[in-house]
Amino acid sequence: MTIRMHWGAAVAAAYLTFASATMAFVVFAMRRPVDLVSTDYYAASLREDQQMDAIRNAQDLREAASVMQSGARMVMVALPAVQASAARGTVTLYRASNASEDRVITLAPDATGHQQVSLEGLQSGLWSVRVRWTAQGRDFYLEQRVIAQ
Repeated sequence: MTIRMHWGAAVAAAYLTFASATMAFVVFAMRRPVDLVSTDYYAASLREDQQMDAIRNAQDLREAASVMQSGARMVMVALPAVQASAARGTVTLYRASNASEDRVITLAPDATGHQQVSLEGLQSGLWSVRVRWTAQGRDFYLEQRVIAQ
């Protein structure tokens, strides 16, 4: 005894399989969190020229600014000593995978231009340390990736 399938039933089975798989994917996609990289992404894109100027300003400094990881849970931000007293800005700990984990810290370097930033309380993984500051009437920007362990 052999089971024979009519070609119409085979087409219907193929269509039902395709439609079920499509619906399963739609349900899966609708349940995924949708976090934008930034809540004001359009306004941020308009500030792109200012951002590029700030990056160029940071690269053109005689004494380079830097972000270095010192240990598993500490980051050292170093600005040029001549800018240390006049520098005003922020240090942003940015997590690309979850915008709600981002942290913004006020930039407060010591007289030598150094500031330690603790990574305590942050999830382990890849973070971007974004330093934005203004000194002597110019904007500066530096970004470095670190791994919190």
